[in-house]
Amino acid sequence: MEKMLILALFLALLLTGCGSGGVSGRAERRTLGQETAGQRLSGQPDGSLEAREDLWGLALKAEDVTPTGLNLHLIQSGGQYTGELETGSYFWLERESGGAWTEVEPLTEDLAWTMEAYLIQPEGDTEMEVKWSALYGELPTGSYRLGKTVMDFRGTGDYDQQIYYAHFTVA
Repeated sequence: MEKMLILALFLALLLTGCGSGGVSGRAERRTLGQETAGQRLSGQPDGSLEAREDLWGLALKAEDVTPTGLNLHLIQSGGQYTGELETGSYFWLERESGGAWTEVEPLTEDLAWTMEAYLIQPEGDTEMEVKWSALYGELPTGSYRLGKTVMDFRGTGDYDQQIYYAHFTVA
């Protein structure tokens, strides 16, 4: 229970940009993504997994894609993490245009995320249903990726985090 409370508090601080000196969570996420680029497994639009160096043995894969949501699989196999792999409900979408990824603008900036933590099963497949119609509406046809922050949680104040993506196509 204490662990869930601590993770909820951390995620609340992360989402509000606590101590960021005016830098939004969106800007922090982009920086983190640049620092960790190429250090993960990514689900590709055709459903295959593109192997890249990933210390935690984690891959994200999108299935059952519709213009308003998808089923997200967090597949963990091998890897060298030192605590428990966890993620929250928070996600963001990016769209590919001309070979570059740009963030899909939400319909509103005034929203709140629930603060539960999802444990990613070691040597297994953790599935999450993701619905974005309230946040992004219905997506037009195109190539997208869903971004999630994953944490290797060892204890209070003792964790690492990386950004992972699941690539998908809205037909």
